Amino acid sequence: MKISGFIRGIAVMLTFASVFPVRAQSEKPTSPAALTPGAQFSALRDEYVSKFRPLFEKSSLAWWEANTTGDKKAFERRTEAEKAIVDLHADKAMFAKIKTLKDGGQIRDPKLARELDVMYRSFLPGQADPDLLKKIVALESEVEETFNKHRGQVGDKTLSENDIRKILSETKDSKEAEQAWKAYMEVGTNVAPKLKELVALRNQNARKLGFTNFFQMRLTLQEIDEKELLHLFDELDNLTREPFTVLKKEIDSARAAKFGIKIEDLRPWHFGDLFFQEAPELEAVNLDDLYKDKDLVALAKKYYEGLGMNVDDILARSDLYEKEGKSPHAFSANLNRADDVRVLCNLEKNVYWADTLFHELGHAVYDKYIGKDVPFLLHEPSHSLTTEGYAMMVGAIVKNEDWLQRGLEVPKDKSAPLTQAARRSLRAEKLIFARWSQVMTRFEQGMYSNADQDLGKLWWDLKRKYQLLNPPESVSRPDYAAKIHIVTAPVYYHSYLMGELFACQVHAYIAATLLKVDDPRKTSFYGSKEVGNYMRERIFGPGNLYPWNDLTKFATGEPLTPKYFVKQNISP
Repeated sequence: MKISGFIRGIAVMLTFASVFPVRAQSEKPTSPAALTPGAQFSALRDEYVSKFRPLFEKSSLAWWEANTTGDKKAFERRTEAEKAIVDLHADKAMFAKIKTLKDGGQIRDPKLARELDVMYRSFLPGQADPDLLKKIVALESEVEETFNKHRGQVGDKTLSENDIRKILSETKDSKEAEQAWKAYMEVGTNVAPKLKELVALRNQNARKLGFTNFFQMRLTLQEIDEKELLHLFDELDNLTREPFTVLKKEIDSARAAKFGIKIEDLRPWHFGDLFFQEAPELEAVNLDDLYKDKDLVALAKKYYEGLGMNVDDILARSDLYEKEGKSPHAFSANLNRADDVRVLCNLEKNVYWADTLFHELGHAVYDKYIGKDVPFLLHEPSHSLTTEGYAMMVGAIVKNEDWLQRGLEVPKDKSAPLTQAARRSLRAEKLIFARWSQVMTRFEQGMYSNADQDLGKLWWDLKRKYQLLNPPESVSRPDYAAKIHIVTAPVYYHSYLMGELFACQVHAYIAATLLKVDDPRKTSFYGSKEVGNYMRERIFGPGNLYPWNDLTKFATGEPLTPKYFVKQNISP
């Protein structure tokens, strides 16, 4: 194990003190008050990073092991490290110094000012009750372990999430679909009591810090104004409602015909997906056929190498295939905010996992290509919406007509119907996801505003309103608790839809400015080193040097707007 620079520095100082004891004792240290505000903060930051960095790495490594193996001891190590981070961020003396420097407004260097702001928002939640935060961390770890180990039970069959997805996607048997869907949703029944406890604890902590509730606090810490967010979502609701209604009627007709039932008898398990967040197959052409004989890893490497981004090192550290005890989901993680970037997937040869692999590698290359000179505290994406935006943009490439023709090398005599089907499928996917994101965001707002209401009813009222879904036999079912983000990644989902806006805006800028293409949907950027350079310089490179809204202007020349999302995904 390498000795950290901090420890080596302590050893050197102790050595010099023993050799020159009189000189070391006679020199008076510089008074903190005599330092400039910038120097005071730099010293404070270095002290903090020396404590935070090893805990961050310990937590990240344990979290990776827990998610790849399901090992209980790994979950325990992760919880232990997270509790230590809670203690660190609960340090009231250090927070008082941070707040004094922030309120003083005398730090002129933009990079130092940004680091100060990041530290302030990291410490603020911990100023209420560290014991309360530790309870939250422990409970979150318990729930994550429950999700990782959950397998659906149908009769004598034990089904993984991939198994259930396959059934929902392929079956024409209404009873089989219902059984598979409910088998997965059983995890919500197991998790719901702990989620209710988590909501109460999170709200309690937020109110101690002067916030109305946890929802408001989380948005504030993400540099998002709640009223502006809801205004944006209202605008997107108005823009997507009519085209989604038209699409939903088409979907209903197709799904009813597939299952041989009346449209009014359609229920959530008839739509090919657990939460109706993805587009069911509507085309005569099955897009899964495009990938059923392909090496997804080789295709992803080919795409990113075409942009000048090597992903061999990322893939070598990654865990890509399903196994017992492993998390059934997918994510990317930078375990040391430097060069240890990894991806977790459960790959199968279909369009869903092609999208997912491209998506997660999008997160990974973002982390990999943050500038080497960006300091540790800022060595992360500007915001969850910027990294999610980029990841969703490249995930959608697997259905892009340019990629199908040039990257996937679909023969010309077959490309026309496939590319048309892919475009329609992609449009449906984006519309459906926009409506699903409304459900998630407004559910969390409602849940944290009034946790004592019937949350099952709230969930199904929202799904009926925004997704036009008929509920199952009981609207009081805790199906909301089966969505892992609500439990372990709270008040995050809005970032996906905001990320979609960011992705469309970046895509449109690249098409018009760099590639001179009139329709952004006609390019996948495949083989363009120029686009890769733009991504590294304008989006990845700055890390968290700029707030997300400033980075959006830096990358595209204008603030975040829904107009490009509308043009690419709603307009015919």
